[in-house]
Amino acid sequence: MNLILFGLFTASIFSIEGLGQERAILVRPFLGKMNRARIEFSLKPEWNIINKDQDIRSIFWTNPFFFNMKIPVVKDMIISLGSEERFNQSFDIYAHNEDLDMYVQGRGGIEELYLQLNGTFKFAEIFCRASYLYGSSREIWRYTSAGYSIADTFLYRNKGETFRAGVKVSIFGIYYEGLGQVLISKSIDTTYQLPQVLGMGVEYGLKDWEFALLFEHTFTTMYNPTNRFRLNVNRMPFGLYYTFNPWYIKGITEHQIGFSMPIGLKDFGVVYLIPELGVRSKGPLREFTFTPELKLVLEEVFGRRKK
Repeated sequence: MNLILFGLFTASIFSIEGLGQERAILVRPFLGKMNRARIEFSLKPEWNIINKDQDIRSIFWTNPFFFNMKIPVVKDMIISLGSEERFNQSFDIYAHNEDLDMYVQGRGGIEELYLQLNGTFKFAEIFCRASYLYGSSREIWRYTSAGYSIADTFLYRNKGETFRAGVKVSIFGIYYEGLGQVLISKSIDTTYQLPQVLGMGVEYGLKDWEFALLFEHTFTTMYNPTNRFRLNVNRMPFGLYYTFNPWYIKGITEHQIGFSMPIGLKDFGVVYLIPELGVRSKGPLREFTFTPELKLVLEEVFGRRKK
């Protein structure tokens, strides 16, 4: 059977496996000292080019807006809350041979609502984060043979939780995420244990330069243990980064490179343009991606202007 891949408003072809494409990786949970409230809205459209042998297809998709709010509540204490996409489960696949056409379409995923508390002390910063996972997904399987069509629809509902905590001393930080699970409701409810994550990083600043090396180890009995890392180099206000991301799904690797550029909006905020190029691969199947992320940052939204 020849596999032909295409779609519109969809996501990675590899999202059909496991829990889907994991989105919240290589985070930077330590905030340092803040004295102003901050709200961030982000949009991450993605354009994919998928290649297998002589078959090439292009794809465009985008997620909804996600937000993050950071509020200094008392001295050296910050509360963060927001939403983000945790696993994307959208895909389109079309397969054809002489007797059968098969089209499989998936939509949806697992979203995350979180509450995080950061505290900065004399020699260290600590944080803890609790997250509620929710969402739904739908799969439509269509078969066409000899002029006859059959379609099956499968609906899934997701809910779960996970926890994360860590500490940073000087330039070195370490965190752990565990106790995560998600219940997927379908004809038979199934509980999946989320991969546990041990992350660490080194961040160092020198005048206008900032360097950060982030590392995560994922260990799990259900999926593939992985080691991934990201290197950030910033010369304020611009940034450059590279990410090596083997997926928790065995055999899939991903490389990404991107940069960030701020665009100031007078008396309003800052828009960060973060274009990113990437390539995902599994055997002969490759997926090239371009993600022009937009992030709107507003500060002092809760502050009172001085007269």
